[in-house]
Amino acid sequence: MKYSAPETYNDSTLQELIEKLDQNEITEFFSDNKNIIHKRHISDAVLLFTYALNQLDRIPSADKREQHVLTGDYYFSEFYSALARHGEMQVVHDMVEISKNLASKKSRQYEHGLELSDSELKYLLFAPLLYLIDNGYVKSDLDDVLGCFIKNMNRSELAYIINTKGES
Repeated sequence: MKYSAPETYNDSTLQELIEKLDQNEITEFFSDNKNIIHKRHISDAVLLFTYALNQLDRIPSADKREQHVLTGDYYFSEFYSALARHGEMQVVHDMVEISKNLASKKSRQYEHGLELSDSELKYLLFAPLLYLIDNGYVKSDLDDVLGCFIKNMNRSELAYIINTKGES
């Protein structure tokens, strides 16, 4: 049996996906090349990873569940594909660890229904993006952008904040 050679990965796929995301101050930050310090493919992949994680935090209507799950899965697969093609396995490992930590924290938050500060919510929603700042991939201005986003967001859309299981 013959196997075909894998196609060369094209980073424009990530760019196209990011352009299709809900546009807001976060996607605007990432669209400006001046905000990316190095390795754009990592920043773009981690942005998609963050969107995939946050997709899981929202409760879709019954008729949109399949699309909801498939969209998140697609973002995750593009994240893994992009980083694997560039040999960025340490970033993949770091995101897996962040994801496990977030799942634990979100689960505890759901169980106990505690009030969250803006900084706690920022971490729960955007820990992968904070990783980009901490590791010098993007400018630290992103922290302010995330803070503004948190202040203006509707927290009731987040299942673990309003303590619902999504059986609507």
